[in-house]
Amino acid sequence: MRLNDRLLFWGVLLVAVGGVLVASDLRIVDTPTLTELLRLWPLAAVAIGLSLVVRRTRYSLPALLVAAAIPGLVLGSAFAVAPRFAGECGIRDDSASVATTRGTFDRPATVSVRTACGSLDVTTAPGDGWQLDAEDTAGRAPTVESTTGSLSIDGMSHDRSSFIGADAGTWDLTLPTTDLDSLSLVVTVGQAHVALPGARIQRLVLTANAAGMVVDASAASVADVSAVVNVGSLSIDLPAASDLTGSLRVGAGELRICAPPGLGLRVTSPDVSDEVSVAGLEQTSPSWQNPEYTSATHRADLRVSGTFGAIEIDPIGGCK
Repeated sequence: MRLNDRLLFWGVLLVAVGGVLVASDLRIVDTPTLTELLRLWPLAAVAIGLSLVVRRTRYSLPALLVAAAIPGLVLGSAFAVAPRFAGECGIRDDSASVATTRGTFDRPATVSVRTACGSLDVTTAPGDGWQLDAEDTAGRAPTVESTTGSLSIDGMSHDRSSFIGADAGTWDLTLPTTDLDSLSLVVTVGQAHVALPGARIQRLVLTANAAGMVVDASAASVADVSAVVNVGSLSIDLPAASDLTGSLRVGAGELRICAPPGLGLRVTSPDVSDEVSVAGLEQTSPSWQNPEYTSATHRADLRVSGTFGAIEIDPIGGCK
């Protein structure tokens, strides 16, 4: 009796999805573990590709099972995480107070922010000082560690039995326009709006896990950008007056990239050219550059990749 490969693939995939959902409902696995499973999405692409390579060999059956199981685990985790996030993140304390923390930098600094289940707004102001206004929800304030050359703001829970940390509220962070060695923003299950006029950043690192992030760096100076989107969305307006290189990756999400007028933009996507669109038109080439690239004063060279995701360059309506 010959097995139908297509039916077997979908059967195993659905079993994996259902298994994760059942384990989630029974609380056998916690939310942080489910979130970590979402990071397996690159292996899903590898497994599917490997199954195609060995499909006419004796290894075809185990390869097919793996190729179905890993995407099933990823999709099941996404389905399980979404409603749990909605329930957990919906808890708010109406009596929450706002705590203000301030500091200054005396040299190019490193800034790291990790938040979950809340809203993050980042802006800039002239000078060398920074300020964080954060809701203190139920007495659980974010952990802030700072020196004259660094700032770390962490709202992720250290207790794995509960995903909710100290930040089920709103954070307003103002950064100085002095030089920053790096700015790292990690948002998990929340929203982030980042406006960086006047900022001078050597390296910008963005991570959106089941979150929405909008970054306006059009009036900033950024040398290098890297971004990862896992089951979320990221929109970024590139800087107009600096040369930029970067690598951006999306898994089961959406990435939108906007170039300001006059910026030369070149995007390479050797693995996912069929998932990249420019101004609404699908691209079939692994490399694309805008007409301004050759003569532009400033250029951005980006490498993008994605699995189960969409990448849009200069989308109709802009990056919102």
